[in-house]
Amino acid sequence: MLRSIKKAFDMFRQQDAETAVTVHTIRMWCKEGKIKCLTAGNKVLVDITVYRI
Repeated sequence: MLRSIKKAFDMFRQQDAETAVTVHTIRMWCKEGKIKCLTAGNKVLVDITVYRI
């Protein structure tokens, strides 16, 4: 499942309301290649199937 960074953050937050992960953190992880993501134009899509709890 590919989701935008904001939607991926919302899903993480829904699963764990006390998470320390922020939108900025997810964005930085994408830039550093630490998580799987895909760029479509200006939008970055995160593959959240790998990171489901």
